[in-house]
Parts: sequence; structure tokens; C-alpha cells
Amino acid sequence: MYKWKTLVRGLTLKRQFSVSTLQNDHYVQVPDRGLVEVGGEDSIKFLQGLITNHMPLIQSGGDGFYTAFLNPIGRVLYDTFIHPKNVGTTFPHPIYLVECDSRIVSDLIKHMKKYVLRSKVSIIDVSSQYNVWNMWGGNIDNLWWRYQVPNPSATKLPIGSLVLKERIAEIGCKDKRCPYMGLRFILPFDRTPSVPSSFKQLPSEEYKIRRILYGIPEGIDDLPPGSSLPLQSNFDYMRGIDWHKGCYIGQELTFRTYHVGVTRKRIIPVQLVHKDESLPTTLQVERTVNFPLPSPQTGIYASTETLSKKSRPIGTIGSSCHNIALGLLNLDKVQDENLAVANERGDVYRVKPFIPDWWPKVDDRDKLE
Repeated sequence: MYKWKTLVRGLTLKRQFSVSTLQNDHYVQVPDRGLVEVGGEDSIKFLQGLITNHMPLIQSGGDGFYTAFLNPIGRVLYDTFIHPKNVGTTFPHPIYLVECDSRIVSDLIKHMKKYVLRSKVSIIDVSSQYNVWNMWGGNIDNLWWRYQVPNPSATKLPIGSLVLKERIAEIGCKDKRCPYMGLRFILPFDRTPSVPSSFKQLPSEEYKIRRILYGIPEGIDDLPPGSSLPLQSNFDYMRGIDWHKGCYIGQELTFRTYHVGVTRKRIIPVQLVHKDESLPTTLQVERTVNFPLPSPQTGIYASTETLSKKSRPIGTIGSSCHNIALGLLNLDKVQDENLAVANERGDVYRVKPFIPDWWPKVDDRDKLE
């Protein structure tokens, strides 16, 4: 087993924030998501050669998983969830819903079609047919059971066969990117979740806020196609890569980076304050703050001086909301107190990074494999 070296080891930065809307029973419609249906007898083998996760894990149906499509040099093209379509009279069947940023649906379809060749697969945009939902809170386990054989007498079913058991939705998964992300599920566009009275629906913006606070990148604002490396984008932490599967596009560089053991940059949550304000000690979203935020991929600089001189940035801003954002940063700079960023108008803000508390420790590497 390789020793896991990381530049984050030893840092004592804490991440705390208001938890009232993060831990109680809530649900939201996830904004800006598209869906591509991939079906056909070769769909499992076809997707297996294109993604970082392991399709045989979901070939018999059940929960979906998080994964990425890479280009040949190992850069992330599209971050996605792949969900078995656990409905229909012929279930289990090889039909999957590939969930992605709604802005790149057509690009993802073009990418997949380049590799179809003689494979017996169909690829269809079904974004208009479904909505994606996220749910969290102490009572979510009561709404989400694993698929299982309903009684002990049904022992002659083929190994791996699954029988549907009623739950809040047929399609979805426990979001394993982070321990706090709850359930992610898909419903037809004309349906809303049927939930107990303890659950309250929140605006879609709250999904983005939670995602940023927990340091979860998603979509092209955080992962510009062809630019991000999987480990810099935390795919190893978010269970988006299967380290034991065979070849897929972009595998070589990903494995080499992993076994070298040092990732110098990662995406982490940051808080922005005006340049004349003191830095916060804990990560807090201020929903009343609405100053003009830097655009995605704006450079983060080591200081206001290097920003004014347009020196080389040490990181970039990703998605943002109110006074918080995600940032791709050199990990040896996260304790610096002079980091700065400017919006398109030239307004300068100080940047305070925070290391997520759910990141695995050195001894936890085996749990992610």
C-alpha cells in the first residue's frame, strides 16, 4: 500500500457555520441539471470505458453513483451522476440516466456518440421529462430503503437480482460525495416529492449554499471542461473514482497522480470580505450580502499587490453565492491571510479559505478505495 502524502496534513483550520437549514428536514429542487438516457444491451460496457467509476456496481439496478467523464489526457470533461432507471416491466434492464450540468447536455451527447462505433446503445436527451431533487435531515433514512428481496422464500432469484420496494423515488441515490449531502433522487417533471410534514421545501438557492459550504464542486463553473484534474477536483474524496477497475479514457494520468500521493491544489470553500474588513474565523454565509461576486474562473492572488500587478494567480474562483464561494487553491497557501480577488468592476475582496471537516485523514485512504 502506498503511503498517502498530502499537503493538508497538520492544518488546523476549522469550518463552522449556521446549521439550522443544513441539519433539519428539508428538500429542494436541484437547479440547472440535465439528463441523458443511455440504454441498450451494450450500455454497461459502453459507459464503463468512458467513466471513472465502475458500472458493474449498478448493472442490476439500485442506487446510482457519482463519476466523471475524462478526456484522453486525464482532465475532467463532465462531472455526472449515473442512475439506473429502476422502473419498467422489464426491470432490471440496462437503462441509465446520466445527470449533468444542463449547459453541457449537448456536449456530453456529442462526446458519447464519438465512441459508440458498433455498440448497441441509444443516447437521448430526456432533460424535459424529469427534475432532480435533494433532501437532507435526520429522517431521510425512513424514506430511502435499499432494494431487497421482500421475503426469505424468494431465494431462487439469480444472484444480484433486485426487487423494487416502495420508497420516496425509484431513481436516485444517497449522495456519497460528502456525509452531509443527503438523498439525491429523480422524479418525472409533473411530480413533487411526497414527504412527511416534518420536511420543508426551501428555495433552490439553498442547495447551492449547502454545496459551497461543504466544499462540493459541481458543474462547469467549478469544473471547466478539459481544465480540471480529478484529484484537484476532490473526486478521490467524493467517491467518484473506482481505483480497481480496468481501462477507461484518461485513466493513466489519474492513476499516476494518485500513486505519487501528492495533490498540491484542491477545491475548497472560501469566504469573501471587503478589503478593509477583518477575516472571519469561521465560515458563515450571510444571506443579506449581495455584493457583485467575481465570475467563475477569476484568479485568486497571493495579495492585493500581486493582484494589482496582474501577477500569476495562485488559484481561481468557482461557483459563488452571497459572500461564499468555492476556490481552487494551492494547499500551501490556505493559511495565508493576504489572499485577494477582484470582481469585473474592480472591487477587491479578501479571501479566507476553510478546509472541510469531512475530508478523510491519512489513515482513511483504504475506506475510499
